[in-house]
Amino acid sequence: MRKSGSADDPTVGRWMMVAGCPKCSARYRVDASRIGPEGAKLRCTKCSAVFLVRPPRARSGSGEAAPSPTGSSTVERPVAAASGPETPEPPPDPARLVLVADPDEARGKATTDAVRRWGLDPVLVHDGVEAMLAIQRMLPPVIVLDAALPKMFGFQICEVVKRNESLRDTKVVLVGAIHHQDRYRRDPSDLYGADVYIESPDLPDGLRPLLEDAGLLDREGAGGNPRTTSSPEAAAPPPSPEPEFDSSVAMPPEEEDPPPHASEATSVPPPTAPTPSVEAEDPERTAERERAERLARIAVSEMVLYQPDKFDQAARDGTLEQALDLEIQEAQALLRQRIGEEVRAERDFILDELQRVAKERIAQG
Repeated sequence: MRKSGSADDPTVGRWMMVAGCPKCSARYRVDASRIGPEGAKLRCTKCSAVFLVRPPRARSGSGEAAPSPTGSSTVERPVAAASGPETPEPPPDPARLVLVADPDEARGKATTDAVRRWGLDPVLVHDGVEAMLAIQRMLPPVIVLDAALPKMFGFQICEVVKRNESLRDTKVVLVGAIHHQDRYRRDPSDLYGADVYIESPDLPDGLRPLLEDAGLLDREGAGGNPRTTSSPEAAAPPPSPEPEFDSSVAMPPEEEDPPPHASEATSVPPPTAPTPSVEAEDPERTAERERAERLARIAVSEMVLYQPDKFDQAARDGTLEQALDLEIQEAQALLRQRIGEEVRAERDFILDELQRVAKERIAQG
């Protein structure tokens, strides 16, 4: 925290501190006098995230107790040196954004790491709802969608994007999972409007020529103006916008959180039944059950992805098991290879997911 001393600076005479948005890493200079002892909630002007800023405890007493010119100068030097590394962080360039929607955390990270090495600005999300919100907020020029995203399938998002006039120029890369090339005649890009279709084993290297075709990378692999070459002058604008002190979200959300914890502590004492049941659950079995659910989701999404008409007709006729018998057998064989018998005995993961998706598509018309 420091006291501004420039005559041209509108913050002259005020004690300023640097606050960083935990979501997009944008940094702001904040008037410390507006931060109360309990902190204040700010709204980031870049990503609209709301975050809490608290006054620095160690320096607040010593820094404010020395209003003399000599005191302010001694405080300003070390802080200026400390805040130096924070300001060069440039904001994401909207023209260079690549949204990656992948439910597999490790694969998604590998993809975004590669995109970042190529000089672009990747954003990673893990489900369909997150992807839709990010698309509406950021309007990225390129979207990489896994077909089997949870909450909303990737090919469904693709259809929404291609119907939206404001997203017409957005390039959509649809990523399949267990595609059998000799079985399906129609490419998913024909079915759902995707610009490009690739298989998951092609990630991340298969993205590079697609990004070149989209104009985000040149043929030599340079991304135009990579972030690493940005000058301090170009990086200076991020701290300039004032964050919004959001009174509507200031203190009530902060005060509403403790009461539920307190009520839970009083209504659920240690000897009650829920605690032993949670402890009795085997973490490995829980993880294996989640893997089974994900495999079922992938298998069913592939059935819908490549044969939507057949799937919808069978769902309306109530003949899913008969119409998709071969696909169901293959999916169950995959489950037997990767999932233990105890978890498979709990329920039929494939048929449950089939019925869930069928009901959802019938409801959507």
